[in-house]
Amino acid sequence: QLKGVISIITIAELCVGYYNVNKPNEKDEYISNLYSQDNYIIVNLERIIADQSAKIRSETNLRLPDCIIVAASLHEKASLLISNDEKFKRAENLIKVCTSEEFCKNYLSSNTES
Repeated sequence: QLKGVISIITIAELCVGYYNVNKPNEKDEYISNLYSQDNYIIVNLERIIADQSAKIRSETNLRLPDCIIVAASLHEKASLLISNDEKFKRAENLIKVCTSEEFCKNYLSSNTES
């Protein structure tokens, strides 16, 4: 079974969209659903992740929020990071990075064929 690792930064970024379209109730429902799912690990910002984020920033020059996402993935020992943001490729020496399309094509299809 697949497990998704979601950084608290990603949660904040998702919330922006709901606020932009003035749908805070739908945001609350979506976030509650994320937290209630067993197949998601929500990673809060802890000191160890903050420190690792700073190190990643110094090595990759990614923006700090993106570094926090990478650090959260590494902290939870995620096997890959899925993002359509090309900048995450700068962290490929730390974690495998793929787009959502690549993930569906290369990982989901191979798991459903068995």
